Amino acid sequence: MAMMYGGMMYFPLKVNLFEEIAMELVEARFGLKGATAVMKLLCKIYKENGYYLKWDSEQCTLFANRVGKDISVEEMQGIVNTLTEKGFFDPDAYRELGILTSKEIQRIWLDATKRRKRETSTLPYLFEELKEADGKTGRRTESRQEGAQKEGNGGQDADISPQNVCNAEQSKAKESRVKESKATPPVVPPPGKEGEREEETSFDIPEYAYNKQTHNLECLLLELKRLHITDKEEIRKILKLSDYGKKGGLFWKVIHDTNWSKVSRKGLYIIAALAREG
Repeated sequence: MAMMYGGMMYFPLKVNLFEEIAMELVEARFGLKGATAVMKLLCKIYKENGYYLKWDSEQCTLFANRVGKDISVEEMQGIVNTLTEKGFFDPDAYRELGILTSKEIQRIWLDATKRRKRETSTLPYLFEELKEADGKTGRRTESRQEGAQKEGNGGQDADISPQNVCNAEQSKAKESRVKESKATPPVVPPPGKEGEREEETSFDIPEYAYNKQTHNLECLLLELKRLHITDKEEIRKILKLSDYGKKGGLFWKVIHDTNWSKVSRKGLYIIAALAREG
């Protein structure tokens, strides 16, 4: 199957992707269609340019249409805004260059295409530190190859069949994911530890609210902290009126659609909005 120069046919996926705060927020605000849109967005990035995607109103409209009729242009742009706000995509690259990318996406692309003939110094939108690191890696590889030939390999190249190349790259990808998994601390403190879970118990939260398939309690509390809503009575009312962060509920629409810079009493505003619809 033909493939564009910059694109990839496969890309690794972290096993904890849907546990990241950005993805949990997308799913809480937009439901499963939001998660589907993110996966299709990643596929488009890796398939076409490989490490970035130009994003503007036209691209948003075309992409929303390809994703399906269940998602509107406004919702698609809301998904992209959430991903950039939470660092899933690099916010500076999006704001200044109008592209969707990240250091992780670029590292994956560089690692997957390191056997291609390419000059990273001339490639657009590549982070400078990654260009430098890729250049050093390339020089070390060339030095090792020259040294192996000088030591009497009879001019024979190492076995670089597609199967061996694939196995080597898969092993590196697995090792990278294991290291990242160990380095990433859990977002929610385990039961019994001091911290957020202890604070949650003071609001008499029912057990069903911790079911991540139906509720997103953690993201609800994070949103309240982001909006600097600290009054416990207000938080308690918001929790009850939102059914403790039920996915697809009115709370997430209020959070997404409101221009918070114009709201002074944010807690009371949310309570009034939820009570009015309830």
